[in-house]
Amino acid sequence: MVSTKRKIMKGAVRKMGEQQGRVNNSCRAASREPVNTSQTASSICDREVNSTNSDHSSIIPIGNKVCEPEEFLVPALPEIACVERGYITPQQVYNLLNAEEGQPALYDPYYILILDCRSAERWVLRRYKESHVVTARAAVTVIHPDLGCLISCIELQKYSIILLYAEEGCSPVGSVKAKADSPDLHRCFFQLSALGMDPIILLGGFSAFSALYPFLCTPRMVLLEPERHTLTIYPSEILEGALYQGSASHASDYRIIKNLHITHVVNATANCPEAFPNMLRYLRLRLTDDSQQDLVEALPLASRFINAALRTEPAGRVLVHCSMGRSRSSALTLAFLMEHRHWSLLHALRWLKERRACTAPNVNFLRQLLTYEEQLFGSRLTSLDDIRR
Repeated sequence: MVSTKRKIMKGAVRKMGEQQGRVNNSCRAASREPVNTSQTASSICDREVNSTNSDHSSIIPIGNKVCEPEEFLVPALPEIACVERGYITPQQVYNLLNAEEGQPALYDPYYILILDCRSAERWVLRRYKESHVVTARAAVTVIHPDLGCLISCIELQKYSIILLYAEEGCSPVGSVKAKADSPDLHRCFFQLSALGMDPIILLGGFSAFSALYPFLCTPRMVLLEPERHTLTIYPSEILEGALYQGSASHASDYRIIKNLHITHVVNATANCPEAFPNMLRYLRLRLTDDSQQDLVEALPLASRFINAALRTEPAGRVLVHCSMGRSRSSALTLAFLMEHRHWSLLHALRWLKERRACTAPNVNFLRQLLTYEEQLFGSRLTSLDDIRR
């Protein structure tokens, strides 16, 4: 029987596949600034990014508030893009592959079963051998066109997620076009469904995923747990191709920085140094993850630094990190989403948790974010009870 944890995971994936939030296609679009200070957001960020030694460990609050806005922001809701039932986007798959909870989820052999359904013909398996999504198996080794399922139903039930992909395609599951476009995937999907499984399909197929994330495609067959421990785990993608959140280890891995084309980094740790000061632009905020840490100036500084980076020409890519990528970095990411996407703390937190499930800002940070929400919007839109459920 599938464990409660795995049922929760399957439910979350179903919800994620049915309703996918999306961001504005252009991260460089102008956003309204909620405050009017003697220094604009651009001047603050210019000052920060031009000095890799910027250090705000000794921030002194000015009064009880960061500043007094001349006009408050108008709350907005994250835009929702409809995704056909049974499908999941490449960006969602990226975050599933890089999910962390204690340790990377991908290290668990039963976390996700990925089936490459580009063809059931064995002679066409050369495409699988040339390149496939990391940890994927050729579908013919699991669902044979004549013999049916080669893995017992009990074994299949151990997997939290079963993901299928063809070469391309996005037609509704079960439609004539879907069957014509990807007959092998179509057959696998309904065979697994008949066995009581709940498979999901990669929207756009391998071609869409490999175009965005070639570094998560490989000719290697990676199945066993020791092999999985050799995989590079990437930070979570919060805004597509723009904003990422992760740990100090992510920020010090050159392969990750290069593959994600990171240009700017917000370092929210107390002791971890900048790994690539001559290559990247940094905002250093020496924060501790405790009940005494004051974020009164750190929140707007990080928010405006991120916004300025995303609005550069060409648009930058930002990594926000703390030690584990859970509390301090989450607080700073949430501040940006509130100030520059005009989302309430509740909506921003839901968005973030859908993309980085281990998000967990401490209670002290949540209370300060509630105060920040009130400063931005002129009233409290979220309660502590709302976000602690």
